[in-house]
Amino acid sequence: MPDQIPETVWLYRMVHSDNLEYLLRHGMHASSHPDKDPDYIFIGDSTLTQQRNEFEIPLTGCGNIGEYVAFYFGTLSPMLFNIKTGYRGITKRPQSDIVYVCCKLESIAREACEFVFCDGHAKNRLTQFFSDTRDLDKVDWSLRWERYWRNSEDDYDRQRRKQAEFLVRNHVPANCVDHIVVYDQEKATFVTEILNRLTLNIPVTINPQGKFYY
Repeated sequence: MPDQIPETVWLYRMVHSDNLEYLLRHGMHASSHPDKDPDYIFIGDSTLTQQRNEFEIPLTGCGNIGEYVAFYFGTLSPMLFNIKTGYRGITKRPQSDIVYVCCKLESIAREACEFVFCDGHAKNRLTQFFSDTRDLDKVDWSLRWERYWRNSEDDYDRQRRKQAEFLVRNHVPANCVDHIVVYDQEKATFVTEILNRLTLNIPVTINPQGKFYY
């Protein structure tokens, strides 16, 4: 791949800001987990999510995608674009409603969470799955900040690779949250009030270098 594995591997999960307080109290749960937020506001593609719940990961004993909490390796995903535009019938929302919950891979590893990852869109037939971090070189790190990810005549596989995921089985503890990124100052104030209420010291940043929102 064009870029090497970064020294610190960050993982990014997009959630509706109204989900944040439950998440910071209880951690992040897979959609099939009995302790998931009963009032969780879903922001994705419901048809695709149902398909993912039934999609068996092609690694022995790893179950299906619905058992996992999903992160991207980068930002400016096709899913965020679809949320912004309402494309593919996805509920259109202002980007200010979306926050990034950011975790270091080392924080996930510290909690001994079970995980797998893939080198592209999870349901694409070309995509490969891995469970060993030595295979992180299979991820195309050059795409993690790319705003323009559509396939081109020179590269018919960009969009698939842009959607590479890191999947954590069942639950991600709240103490794995290392950073929160928001769209604007109003949302930063909203998040800071939650953190103060929970006496948590997690950095909050507004769209650093313009690399998180369209």
